[in-house]
Amino acid sequence: MASQAGDDELKVQLTRMQLALRQYVARRCPSTRLPVELWDIIFEQCVPDTPEPSLINAPLNVSQVCRRWRNIALSNTLIWTALTITCRHTETDQALQSLQRVVQIWLNRSRARHLTVSLAQCDSVKSESLVSLLLETVLVHASHLRSLQVRAPEACLFPLEVPHLYLPVLDHLKIESPWPHLTTPDFTIPVDRAPRLRSLAVLDAFFNATHIAVFDYTQLAELVLLPDSRAPPHMFWTADEALDFIAEAPHLKTLRIAIDDFMPRRSTVATAAGLVSLSLEFRDALSGTSGRPARIGAFFSFLDTPNLHHLALCDRGAPNPILWPLSQFLDTWPQDQFLVYLAATPLRSLHLENLPLYETQVIECLQQVPQLTDLVLEAPAVRGSQRNVGDLLLAALTNRSVPLSGTPIASALRSVEFRHCGKRCTEQALISMVDSRIGALQYLRVHRSAIPSKELAARVARWNVVVDVQYDSSST
Repeated sequence: MASQAGDDELKVQLTRMQLALRQYVARRCPSTRLPVELWDIIFEQCVPDTPEPSLINAPLNVSQVCRRWRNIALSNTLIWTALTITCRHTETDQALQSLQRVVQIWLNRSRARHLTVSLAQCDSVKSESLVSLLLETVLVHASHLRSLQVRAPEACLFPLEVPHLYLPVLDHLKIESPWPHLTTPDFTIPVDRAPRLRSLAVLDAFFNATHIAVFDYTQLAELVLLPDSRAPPHMFWTADEALDFIAEAPHLKTLRIAIDDFMPRRSTVATAAGLVSLSLEFRDALSGTSGRPARIGAFFSFLDTPNLHHLALCDRGAPNPILWPLSQFLDTWPQDQFLVYLAATPLRSLHLENLPLYETQVIECLQQVPQLTDLVLEAPAVRGSQRNVGDLLLAALTNRSVPLSGTPIASALRSVEFRHCGKRCTEQALISMVDSRIGALQYLRVHRSAIPSKELAARVARWNVVVDVQYDSSST
């Protein structure tokens, strides 16, 4: 027995000596002599742009290495100020409950720091209730929220409608509901309880745009309001409401809205000197299709954006693209007013989607914006919708050609995209256009109705241009 006791004592002493030796070696390691302030910088640089609660990414991974690193990570509140959560229906109930607990611990570690939180789910099946619970957990820290993004069904968003909710430092709010329910009442966002809000985006949700009027929107720098296409008509701004907002928001730089192209009743021009990016979706929910060119033309007549660099237009109320070839006898677009507006705008980027324009009209538009660098023409992916892109337009875009104005069209173009159109373009016209712009053009995307030839493939291999040719055998 004495011998056994002696052996045990020797083993204990050996273990202590080994532990002491490891601690001595660790203290001799150069990294242990780094000051805490330097470790803080290193840990902050390790955190990804969208940190998720994962042991393979910072800050969780660095907090699990050793006791010293854990203490440093827990004392550095900055690395816990951003959190991205994506819920998937394949997760078990136990895993989802653990995720909620992780969110609570994570946000508590940030203490009084301003928070950036993103919540999203991949479907509307099982994780719907969890997103609502996670949003409630996040809103416990409402006084510290600087940025909040939520992508979930509207049923998950009701925690935002709590009457006593106050968001004193919220700067950015984005709500996206890819699964709207027609029976859901108007969703109310507490914008009036976010006095420092500068950026607001609401996509697909049944949010009434008129709610914007209840707070001081003159402070906004970015506004995105794109309700679901099935939303009731009263959820869209009229042309007058849109122009009033543009004129009364002096700090506005980015605006994306869907409006009902009701005839404006105003008598003065709406000027937005600070507006840099403008995206408009025209609808005819209230006013009908009759007289649409006059209504849209009047809108551009009252709009003045002297410093606009990006313009995107989408016509959701245009005639059926299948009937476009038959609409040549109809005045379907206010070309004259639109050309006057373009001529007064220093555009760098132009995106025209589903506009009933012919090639000659597109050429006229491009003649008004000589500094254009990015062009996107997009048509519905159906037969008969390709009238606005063909060899005539490519010939005009060829730098060797001189249009009626006597100067090359958009000679500074770097990117050209013909989405779901360009199927009437011949390969020779494409080759001539790109050859004439070598050194300036960087990206070309076009749909084709025939498999590229060996000549085109050989040219693409030699060009210093990214070329995306999409083949569609069903197109004309």
